Amino acid sequence: MQRITIIVHGQVQGVGYRYTTHLEAGKLGLTGYVQNLADGTVKIVAEGETAPLQTLLNWAKSGPPAAQVTQTEVTWAEAIEEDFVAFTIKR
Repeated sequence: MQRITIIVHGQVQGVGYRYTTHLEAGKLGLTGYVQNLADGTVKIVAEGETAPLQTLLNWAKSGPPAAQVTQTEVTWAEAIEEDFVAFTIKR
């Protein structure tokens, strides 16, 4: 089990990025969360097997059609198995 943290830069707030990330991660069977940060970026924290996490990362680099992703910062680590029971949207 792995954990990935992705900080997504660009026009990623107000374009359905969190909602579609939630759907994508759910389809991939991942747990974790997505949230808007005060600086205009979106943070994704997900845990699961490496291949689905890589698929989520590849998706995050473009996001939904209305998004304009300019950069992604990625950190990989061993899963710490937080009490995630699903993939959620944090406010």
